[in-house]
Amino acid sequence: MIFFLDIEGVLVHANPHQIVELEDDSFYKFNPQAIQILKSIIYKTKDKVILSTSHRFKYNIQEWKVIFERRGLEIRNLSILDDKKYLSNHRHTRKEEILKWIQSNNLDYKDVVIINDDKSLNDLPTYLKNRLILTNSYTGLNDIILTQAYLLNRL
Repeated sequence: MIFFLDIEGVLVHANPHQIVELEDDSFYKFNPQAIQILKSIIYKTKDKVILSTSHRFKYNIQEWKVIFERRGLEIRNLSILDDKKYLSNHRHTRKEEILKWIQSNNLDYKDVVIINDDKSLNDLPTYLKNRLILTNSYTGLNDIILTQAYLLNRL
């Protein structure tokens, strides 16, 4: 399985009325419930996680792995959604970035799960929208969202 993973609005709340806590490394403190959920659905050895967060270019892959490990998530197969390889220089929506990456890498949509709070993803083609776990940016990834995903066979 390939997981496109956002951070803000998924692992960290994106509520502008609340302060986001930082860890000692000066990056966000992840919600413990979201960490446990990801641990239950992402298998360390075979699943691939592609960071689709707006922070994805802030660190290199090795630094990201350390950030995740410090927060209790060991992700061995981690990469960054690098839209520069597939798209021209102007800004694209998250939907366009993910769609182009999937097309450019000839992925079977059944092997993809998108975990994000970006509402532009509501405009994905139906076959991919059915693979979307759209979180509430104020609460992030939680048991309610996970239950909905399982009921809709997205995992």
